[in-house]
Amino acid sequence: MPRRRPVSTGTIAVALAAAFMLGCKRDSASTGPSRVTSKDFASALRTISGDQQIGPVGAALTQQIVVKVLDAGGLPVEGADVTFQVRSGGGSVTPPTNTSAANGLVYAVWTLGTALGVNKVVAILTNNFVLDSVTFTSTAIVGPAATLSMVSGNNQLGTVSRVLAQPLVVVVADQYGHVKSGVKVKWTPDSLAAANVGSIRATSDTTAADGTSTARWTLGTVNLPQTASAAVTGLPPVVFNATTQPDTGRLIVPVSGSGQSAPVGAVLPGALRVRVTDQFGNPIVGENIVWTDSITGGGSVSAATSKSGADGSAAITWTLGTRAGPQVLRAKVPSSGNTFTFNVTATVAFSQVMAGVYSACGVLATNDHIYCWGLNDAGQLGKGNFQNTTVPTTAVSSSPDSSSTSPYIHARQLSGGRSSFCALTTAQEMYCWGRRWGGTGTSNTATLQTILASGNDPFAIDFIAVGDDHACFMNLAGRADCTGVNTEGQIGDGSVASPAANVWVPLAVGTPRFSVISAGSSHTCGMPLFDPSDTVGTRTPWCWGFNNSGQAGSGGAPPFPNILAPTKVVMPGVVGALAFDSASLSAGVAHTCAMTPGGLGYCWGQNAHGQLGKGFAVGQGARDSVPQAVAMPAGIAFARMYAGKYHTCAIGTTGAAYCWGRNDFGQLGDGNRTNFNTGNPSPVAVGGGLMFRSLSLGELYTCGVAAALGSPTGPSASAGTIYCWGDNVFGQIGNGASGGNAPVLSPTRVFFQP
Repeated sequence: MPRRRPVSTGTIAVALAAAFMLGCKRDSASTGPSRVTSKDFASALRTISGDQQIGPVGAALTQQIVVKVLDAGGLPVEGADVTFQVRSGGGSVTPPTNTSAANGLVYAVWTLGTALGVNKVVAILTNNFVLDSVTFTSTAIVGPAATLSMVSGNNQLGTVSRVLAQPLVVVVADQYGHVKSGVKVKWTPDSLAAANVGSIRATSDTTAADGTSTARWTLGTVNLPQTASAAVTGLPPVVFNATTQPDTGRLIVPVSGSGQSAPVGAVLPGALRVRVTDQFGNPIVGENIVWTDSITGGGSVSAATSKSGADGSAAITWTLGTRAGPQVLRAKVPSSGNTFTFNVTATVAFSQVMAGVYSACGVLATNDHIYCWGLNDAGQLGKGNFQNTTVPTTAVSSSPDSSSTSPYIHARQLSGGRSSFCALTTAQEMYCWGRRWGGTGTSNTATLQTILASGNDPFAIDFIAVGDDHACFMNLAGRADCTGVNTEGQIGDGSVASPAANVWVPLAVGTPRFSVISAGSSHTCGMPLFDPSDTVGTRTPWCWGFNNSGQAGSGGAPPFPNILAPTKVVMPGVVGALAFDSASLSAGVAHTCAMTPGGLGYCWGQNAHGQLGKGFAVGQGARDSVPQAVAMPAGIAFARMYAGKYHTCAIGTTGAAYCWGRNDFGQLGDGNRTNFNTGNPSPVAVGGGLMFRSLSLGELYTCGVAAALGSPTGPSASAGTIYCWGDNVFGQIGNGASGGNAPVLSPTRVFFQP
């Protein structure tokens, strides 16, 4: 209760009288001085305004606190002093003491304290002692947002594209640290160049009762440090940091190496390189990669397994296998099972080609390995099976189970017949595959014959020649031995008895030593070793075997008897007037050809299709048992001649090829095709403008090794390009196609050559 001092009744009466008199004097506009001041009559305070306000801590209340000083009669008192005292909550009142105005009012500004809750201020009317007092009460609430602070969630490690384990939390407070609810917080994931920046979802748009705002951060997809921010208008943002790790997915992504080409057995020029990433392309470090998950075509890699490096990549080198054409390597990430397949091409560059009846084989210039294509009904492709192929594929093995340290044949010479091929190796060994000769005549599909001797005597083989069902070889001294079917006298021992399989029989006594031999279908011819003292006689061929068309050069008129032992070919005109070049001798199925040292061609035997090249053919009865001059193209000299079954070809000294004879399958290569069983009796130029260094004739097709244009004289062991043309029913052209009746009329490049 306000304290009052005691006053006597008399005194009050006197005071009231004086006040009345003073009031009368004022009303009468008396200007005389008063000896009694109005503050002396102050006796009470009344609250006018400012009580029960609510305001922010530390801030001045919006309304001033106002009291009124009254005298005992309830009239305003001027000049009375009122003191304001803070009783609770802190804060201050300005001014702390103020004087009442004429209307008795006293004003003050109340600044709240910094603590939340009730604040109290007492206004005291004093003179010499307290006359009266009143109390003001207000409530201090949280002030405006002044700080935005991080609570938790910073510096986490998370997986790209995933929600971080801990939420992001910030708190908003006023300047005195009182948390503030209801404040809008904006959450933003900061951008990363060319990346998914992720997303943030706040649990509420405004701060909760505890002043906090919480959000869940889904990281972007790039494995780089990422940031996100929380912002309140007017305040500095708070930035959260996160480090990332790739996702759990493991992809294997190609970098380089697929689509290359290199020779079979060679190291690819470029490394095989992959990267291991998650599904967003982030590199995975230290991941295992298995490079040998699958390899097709053989070959080897520099490392079977490796680990991805700092950029997620790993690389190895690949040495190609012996399979020509497509080779495949599949690399795998074991942790995910994901794979990538490298596709490359293994090329083959050939130095020579041999055309069998419906199959062909070539020798590589790089390592002398043999690749074959076409018909394989008797295992003549040397692959250990009966599957035809339309392109060169796997090298012919020298070991049935490829267990040898050098499992592939290294050939220096090839020869082929109806259903078999033989190779003379660089070690002077003879390997043969396909249909056996003589004996039971059974097919040999996988086991390869190795022939190192004639009978029981060592025999260094220097040259081989294979016919349809017989074969001959020759040593360095020119001695020839033969084996196989001998029903027509084709092995030349003077009989028609066929020896057992793999038994080689010397030629009949009196046979000269030869520089070259050539096996036709069922007859054989050889050119004697050159004797400078006998330039004519030693340039006359000797032939033996089947002679139904005069192909053994027996002379005379039909019927022509078989020749059971090597016999000199009957030369036209005066005997000894004509001499042949030994390198040109070639025996076909039913005709034989050779040429003079000056490049003129001669042929003898069957001419039903014009294969003798005389410029005319007179049907099935057209046969000549002595050499007949070829109708040479104008201005052309031959360098080599090749007799096939029904057609003949030659290479001119410029490298251009010419063919004549049967052409119903385009085997002459000039782009034309004649009627069935007909041909061209005069040489025609092979199309394509190619320069050949060797040819080989199958039954209804032709193959040749072409040198670079304009350069037909390269070494025989150097790389050339094989072209084939003619019948392709079994894929013998080697162009990836076969079947039907779709012959190839012009030279076509055999597949997989560089």
